Amino acid sequence: MQALKSELAAKLAARMGRDGQVEARVRQFSNTWRQRASASGGTLDAQLSYSSPKTAQQSFTIRGLTMASLQEGPQEVLAFSVGGASQSLRSVNIEPGLSEEEIIARFDRALLASNIRVRKGDQGQIVFSTPEASWAGVRDSLSVRGGGIRFPTGQMNRVKTDVEPPAIAPEEWDTGDLEALRATLHEVVQALAHVQQARDSVSLALAQATTRVDSAQPAPVPAGIDTLAQRFNETATTPGYESLLAISSALVGISRERVIALLGLR
Repeated sequence: MQALKSELAAKLAARMGRDGQVEARVRQFSNTWRQRASASGGTLDAQLSYSSPKTAQQSFTIRGLTMASLQEGPQEVLAFSVGGASQSLRSVNIEPGLSEEEIIARFDRALLASNIRVRKGDQGQIVFSTPEASWAGVRDSLSVRGGGIRFPTGQMNRVKTDVEPPAIAPEEWDTGDLEALRATLHEVVQALAHVQQARDSVSLALAQATTRVDSAQPAPVPAGIDTLAQRFNETATTPGYESLLAISSALVGISRERVIALLGLR
């Protein structure tokens, strides 16, 4: 991407037309972006947010399901289905007087079993998320049945979802003319900032993981204890008075009853 930025800047400075090199760079990055999920082991989502061990999530909204519509009107039970008619329904009871936090909590509890989480977005909207690997199934099967107030009653209705746009969209980058090159250079500069933030997040996570691993290592045995154990072993295995003295000293305080009690713990 850094090479693409440099070539775009050079072409704009020289006011050069299409020569194929920049287009090839864009295609190369587009291929890399499409392989993001597999290349990152499912830890980088479309916003380049790093999450591990939890897999990357796809966020989306449901058309017609707004905070305002849920806080207005009479009581209604919304029944959700994910994965087809054979799946259990997840019900959310909506009633007057609920706060935004209570509404979010009710949706989150109800849909958790369907591997869908719910949170409040930056603009106050209800944002749903599911693992990227599950997104296609959720998108194609998510249905809701209402009580005739916010959603029709009687049967399940397939909902329309709006996916959160990705942080980088190389398929929209155009290099056809100088104006398009300027716009693409602007997008590439922003994309580089997102990539750097993602790298910083991954580096921080790796550093924290290394710290946890290091702290979990057993404390090193002092060299003096190793030496003492080695001397005892040498003395105890050498026939003679020193051997008897070492073994008898080590057995002081060990009675038959204590040995039997210890064996009983096995």
